[in-house]
Amino acid sequence: MPHTLDGSIDVVLDVYHGSDISLADAKSAGVLAVIHKASEGATVQDAKYAKRRHEARGLGLLWGAYHYASGMPVQLQVSNFLDAVQWGADSGLDENTLLCLDFEPSHSGPDMSFHDVCTFVSMVREKTGRWPMIYGGALLRETFAAANPSCDAAKCPLWYARYNDKPVGIPGLWPKFALWQYTDGANGPQPRNINDGHFDRSCFVGTSTELKQQWPLFKQ
Repeated sequence: MPHTLDGSIDVVLDVYHGSDISLADAKSAGVLAVIHKASEGATVQDAKYAKRRHEARGLGLLWGAYHYASGMPVQLQVSNFLDAVQWGADSGLDENTLLCLDFEPSHSGPDMSFHDVCTFVSMVREKTGRWPMIYGGALLRETFAAANPSCDAAKCPLWYARYNDKPVGIPGLWPKFALWQYTDGANGPQPRNINDGHFDRSCFVGTSTELKQQWPLFKQ
């Protein structure tokens, strides 16, 4: 667990196609859950998503998918995300897959707006029956600092990124975080690596049993 947060377990990794990771090694190191990039913007889909999902299921790891936000039309982004995770093709997979909007500065063009964040999560809810998790750090703090708690983003569990000794600065829209990404592999408290590889690592406050019970919904 992070050396700074008592009662937490350091068991969640998030990865994408560029991550050089052995999921078997990650499991041996105590990782229980993997949240993998599935899509970005309106057209990009992660080429390793499906293969790693199959591998993770075989290892008994909890599985999640995130969409990296952009300023492209929201409807196109939601369609791209759900197509990338193959939503509706396998109800068993759907039931156990955590869904997440990664709200960070866009890799191409303008960032997703506050309004579009709310629209994105509402559309995902409409199409899947659940509120997705929202991931974010600095941009999230800036964008949601004065947000009205009645907005739909408040209904989404928070995956908070803050590479600090403590998860400080959480916007008041959320009373608590579901997951805390405490390191990007270079910044933040220890531990940061697995077999000399540095990864984005996140913790959950609770036990492994409680994590499994709450996955993939983390109700607010």
